[in-house]
Amino acid sequence: MLSLSTAALAFSGAGTSLNMRVRSSPIMQETEVAAPPPPPPPPKISVMRVGDKTLAGDWNFDPLQLADNPGKLAWYREAEVKHCRLAMLAAAGWPMAELLNRPLSNALGVPALLTSDGRVPSVLNGGLGGVPPVYWAAVLGLAVWVEGQTIDYQLNTGKRPDNYLPGMIMFDPLKMDSEKTRNAEIQNGRLAMIAITAFALEEAVTRASVVADTPFFFMPIWSSMI
Repeated sequence: MLSLSTAALAFSGAGTSLNMRVRSSPIMQETEVAAPPPPPPPPKISVMRVGDKTLAGDWNFDPLQLADNPGKLAWYREAEVKHCRLAMLAAAGWPMAELLNRPLSNALGVPALLTSDGRVPSVLNGGLGGVPPVYWAAVLGLAVWVEGQTIDYQLNTGKRPDNYLPGMIMFDPLKMDSEKTRNAEIQNGRLAMIAITAFALEEAVTRASVVADTPFFFMPIWSSMI
């Protein structure tokens, strides 16, 4: 009888111990893992293509496939923008020189740089030998300085901002940079490249200045009525 009671107590104690062990087992809870943030988009200059409208003045026109990857497209756009800006300066300066060089030279008492028929010095017109070397040195120095300010952006040496696009020189004191002004610059630049080429060819063929050939562009209307 005593042995039965002891066995019953032992069995009851084992059950309690088992029950306590089961209750004390930790409860595993599912934890939600936050998704990592999406990576930032790559710089536009590294993925741009002809026709995607990333660049101003994009007409989706590249029949020879010269700019068939973002690197080549950036290279050609840098060249185009530089030529556009130079052409705009030249297209304005060419007729201004033909209008003002002789009067200013007379006022200063120095020889005029125009040819005898009033054309500006150029490769086709001749007369470049009369331009002072100081002028060429100043032009070269200015070109080197301007190029030095932007070459790091073009070559991406570590100083280029992520939003950089070809042709940017990070100079906008009037805060006028916009899609509209970028389109205006490239369109006017392309027109200026055509104009300055036409000036040079016209003067070489007609042997007369563009100011004399087309006075309605460069003279007051009433001057032709006098």
